[in-house]
Amino acid sequence: MLEWQIKPLAKKSTSGKEIKPGDTVVCAVFIDELGNLDRADFLKEEFNQQQISGRTIGRWERVVSANPDEDERMARKMSLASSEDFFISLFDDSSQVQTEEADVVKQMLALLLERKRVLRPMGRAVGDVQKYLHVSTKRVFEVPQKNLDEDLIIKIQSQLGSIII
Repeated sequence: MLEWQIKPLAKKSTSGKEIKPGDTVVCAVFIDELGNLDRADFLKEEFNQQQISGRTIGRWERVVSANPDEDERMARKMSLASSEDFFISLFDDSSQVQTEEADVVKQMLALLLERKRVLRPMGRAVGDVQKYLHVSTKRVFEVPQKNLDEDLIIKIQSQLGSIII
């Protein structure tokens, strides 16, 4: 399986203002008008759901660190935390977008987070759903299971270019 990680925050918010240490940033992943996945980073005080040009599928907040490059382990930990936040946001009531792409992203992030021991599968998949336990919160997620053929994975990977590394 490929190793996916959420890309680091942009240097500037979508408004063009510089993002500085201590700022709270809202990161949003959305499906644009052409059906492609994209990501936008907003300063929290500038964030407005209507600024997103598409259907939001995930959103999370981060406080910008004063020394993000100081410790590579911390950077990896932050990347994993962003992946975890993104995964959880895909299941929030406010962002329930039902598309094949969103379901595949849920499934692939679940597999990544299972490898990192953030999620634990609960038995075998029943029908088209695999239940996962989020270890730290004990929340149960029902993750759709799709047939991950090569064409679909390539399509999702190309669309995720602005979101993951």
